[in-house]
Amino acid sequence: MKRHLLIALSSVAALSMSAVSAIAATPNPQPGCPDGWVPRPPELNPALGECMPGEIAPPSGGGILKKQLPDLKIREYQFSERAPQSVRVQIINQGNAIAKPSNLRLTVTQIKGVKVNRMLEVQLPAFKPHQSSNFLVNASEILPSDVDLKDTTFRLKADATLLVNESDESDNVALHHP
Repeated sequence: MKRHLLIALSSVAALSMSAVSAIAATPNPQPGCPDGWVPRPPELNPALGECMPGEIAPPSGGGILKKQLPDLKIREYQFSERAPQSVRVQIINQGNAIAKPSNLRLTVTQIKGVKVNRMLEVQLPAFKPHQSSNFLVNASEILPSDVDLKDTTFRLKADATLLVNESDESDNVALHHP
């Protein structure tokens, strides 16, 4: 009887310990990848596997290299004589990871010497590392019909709502003064 009770108690203890360890395990933020690893970007060699380290240590045993992050930047903007209330904006992901979809915000801060705060946003798609794209931003809905965008003071900001965790958040803005 004592032997059966001892076996029953040890079985209950083993089940309790396995349940505790299952509850204590933290879920992996990247489904299918081990902790600290991220999905492999499609442009990298598929032979590397589906996941790769979020941080990479060089074989020489040196320090940890920079974490793989995107970096959206407004490369340039240009005005068009055909569409005077619009601006063409070129954005590049100069980082080393995919930038998920975000937005581009145009904020007009001055029209004909008068301070204003007029905004509009354009949705941006995902960007692969080193990919660039052009976007036409039409400001006619926030400008008087007799004002060209180039004659206003405005700010362009990529990822204005901070949806993308970037390696450098300081290069997302371009300012224009007439």
